[in-house]
Amino acid sequence: MLPLPPGRELSPETEKAIVDGMVRAMPGLRMRELFVLRRDMLAEADYIVVGVDRERDRVISLLTSRWVEIPSGRPCLHVMVQFVGDDYRNGSVFGESWSVHFARLLADGSRFPEVIALKTYNPVVHCAMSAFSGHPDISMYPDLTGESRCQTALAAEVAEVLAPGAGFDPARGLIPGIGRPVDLYRERPTSHSPEANAYFTAHADPGDRVLCILRVPTQAGADSILTALGVPLPSRQG
Repeated sequence: MLPLPPGRELSPETEKAIVDGMVRAMPGLRMRELFVLRRDMLAEADYIVVGVDRERDRVISLLTSRWVEIPSGRPCLHVMVQFVGDDYRNGSVFGESWSVHFARLLADGSRFPEVIALKTYNPVVHCAMSAFSGHPDISMYPDLTGESRCQTALAAEVAEVLAPGAGFDPARGLIPGIGRPVDLYRERPTSHSPEANAYFTAHADPGDRVLCILRVPTQAGADSILTALGVPLPSRQG
């Protein structure tokens, strides 16, 4: 895994290598159209982590995020993109990407984010986030079990920043019609979770996105995620 400089510092050559690599790695998605319409996923990123297949000399995964502030004044980590190439799923790439990401974030002097948010059409993404919500101090929104430990008021705050001016349904976590390109996915993605698949099928059309939020308000919760990812815990005084 390679941590790269913030998006504003990327050279055109590096940006092209990332885009070309992801287009090859994920032929089932309209990746080139996505990067044309959503160049902000690279240009506005504070953190960029790419996976590289050394034998093929190409980028095969991409994780980008940025800091935003929600109306209540809390910092929120906005995950703009998390892709793993078709031939590299179900392996170590996903976890290693996040391990490098959070190691870089902590090394920069930032605190572990209390609020981590993203917008997605893919139930696999919801499953990946909710895997960390087993700790009693961590809550997931939308909670498909019906236990809304992450309040809809927080979701409304986050939606206001991540999708300003768009309609938002806090009961379902739905932001309608904001997906670009609308036909990014050539077919509806599915996960290992029947509940997640049913939720996304029932609530999200191809152009819609579901707002997913992981709330981690305590150090114990943050430490549980870092430990699961193999990130050394930062030393603390006292």
